[in-house]
Amino acid sequence: MIYKNLLTKVFNLTTIFITSLLVSYSSLAAGGGNDDKNKVSVKSSDYYKAVKLIKEKSYDAAIQNLLKAKKNNKTDADIYNYLGFSYRKIGNLKKASQYYKKALEISPKHKGALEYQGEMFLTQGNLKKAEANLKKLKKICFLGCKEEKMLKESIMKYNQGKKSSY
Repeated sequence: MIYKNLLTKVFNLTTIFITSLLVSYSSLAAGGGNDDKNKVSVKSSDYYKAVKLIKEKSYDAAIQNLLKAKKNNKTDADIYNYLGFSYRKIGNLKKASQYYKKALEISPKHKGALEYQGEMFLTQGNLKKAEANLKKLKKICFLGCKEEKMLKESIMKYNQGKKSSY
């Protein structure tokens, strides 16, 4: 009987502890990886058109839509991140670099910008900078995230002399 009571108490305390951890984690995760400086913004139809065009690999058209979206929202890190991505995909690494930098100025913990910028660093042959971005992602994504996984995979491929598909 004593053991049963003790086990019940341990079980109840464990349940309370795990529940409090989950509540704490969900509060942290609600930020989506951006820091406090980045306010949630309403996305324009031009932004959503651009995202669709990016999925279709129509990067030039996506850039045009993103530039329109940027005129109305100069503080949305997602717009700058996708501009960087689109310019990288068409081979304009200079502009890609400028837009990734701007996205990360607005939101230093922007997971997408860190991952894509890391991909650009690999394209430029700068493994150390790509690894620095991976290190930042590991801190931000302490339980792991797709951006960390993608950049880690790309660095492994780079080290094997293979090109990343991202």
